[in-house]
Amino acid sequence: MMYFILTKKSCVLSLIILCCVGMAAGCITAATSHADMRERHRLSVIIDAGHGQPDGGAVGAGGTIEQEINLAIAKKLEEVLSAKGVKVIMTRSDENGLWTSKSKTIREMKLEDMKMRMSIMKSSHADLFITIHMNSYKNSSASGLRIFYSKNHPDIKPLAENIQNRMSDVTGAQMHVVQTADTKLFLLKNPPLPSILVECGFLSNPPEEKKLCDDDYQARLAWALADAVEKYFSMP
Repeated sequence: MMYFILTKKSCVLSLIILCCVGMAAGCITAATSHADMRERHRLSVIIDAGHGQPDGGAVGAGGTIEQEINLAIAKKLEEVLSAKGVKVIMTRSDENGLWTSKSKTIREMKLEDMKMRMSIMKSSHADLFITIHMNSYKNSSASGLRIFYSKNHPDIKPLAENIQNRMSDVTGAQMHVVQTADTKLFLLKNPPLPSILVECGFLSNPPEEKKLCDDDYQARLAWALADAVEKYFSMP
């Protein structure tokens, strides 16, 4: 009789253990499934630091070369977005443009550079393309942010506006009307994914050029840009 009772209790205990193990396995499977889902739907952003040697871009009133500031802000943006869990793809990470030794002339280098950036856009399956630039104008009083978005992705306009608002909030930079990009711009003429061109300020304006060379100012621009992107893509 005692043997029977013990056996019965053992069976009940075994069932309880099996149930617990099953529930734990189910939780692990569910957690793994959710992790896999988050990875599959992980936000992916291409950060494009405009220009790159031999194409330095605009030259500021004090001699600042655009491609250097573009890269500095792009790297800061990469750091902030990566910390937020965003997958970041950089088109360039040093001072050089995207060209090979096959290109002989500066024109050939620039053409190859544009084609390689477009190739990255097409093969990346990213959610967003952001290209960082500086502005320049013959009138040195011109200043502020200029934000453009790809015409074939009009749904991205709210993000472009949010980017400008956040960047202006943290820097005090003047805002201009957010517009569709000129079709003369190769990368934004008909891009395969939503694309935004951010002109962070005017290097032709001496006071603004000084700000754009400041590490803290660059960090604030990058943080504001990343914040706008995060909030836009986390909206239901």
